Amino acid sequence: MNKYLPTFLSMSIYDIDFDTLYAKGKKVILFDLDNTIASYEEVKPNSKQLMLNEKLTKMGYKIYIISNNRIKRVKEFVETFKVNDYLTLARKPFTKRICAFIKKNNLNKDEIVMIGDQLLTDIVCANKIGVTNILVKSISRKTERWYTRINRLREEKVLKKIERIDGKKALEIRNIIGKSSDHSE
Repeated sequence: MNKYLPTFLSMSIYDIDFDTLYAKGKKVILFDLDNTIASYEEVKPNSKQLMLNEKLTKMGYKIYIISNNRIKRVKEFVETFKVNDYLTLARKPFTKRICAFIKKNNLNKDEIVMIGDQLLTDIVCANKIGVTNILVKSISRKTERWYTRINRLREEKVLKKIERIDGKKALEIRNIIGKSSDHSE
């Protein structure tokens, strides 16, 4: 069950205490794109996303996008959302491509925090790699693709198992993944 448990939970990327993370040695952010930074409908970053991007860059973070989506989607977004590098078709929760990406970019796993909105892809992948991770609430569930909706059904089964072991933790996770929020611009 531990592979499903996030290190931290947050209502959105804007609620994460990046100052504390940085002070604790986290200097690399591996962001999921879809429904973590932007909804599937947002092709270009909005002003709030760009302000966070600028803040994190000024703090000294190296920012990367790790997405299961295609290159066209990610490339268009990162034209203005500044990143050190990005990986498309990452195949999360599988780790082979992501581990190769980490190695290629000379990243130290102890300095990485992986941020995403899906328990079965982002969090499982981060736990398998062995990096700190943060589960955030999805921006917009209504824009999710069919394959993500299947994962959401699977998430519910996993949550029921977690609930039998630790009801409080299951409730905390359920509060994050239960419904989407609306923190897009």
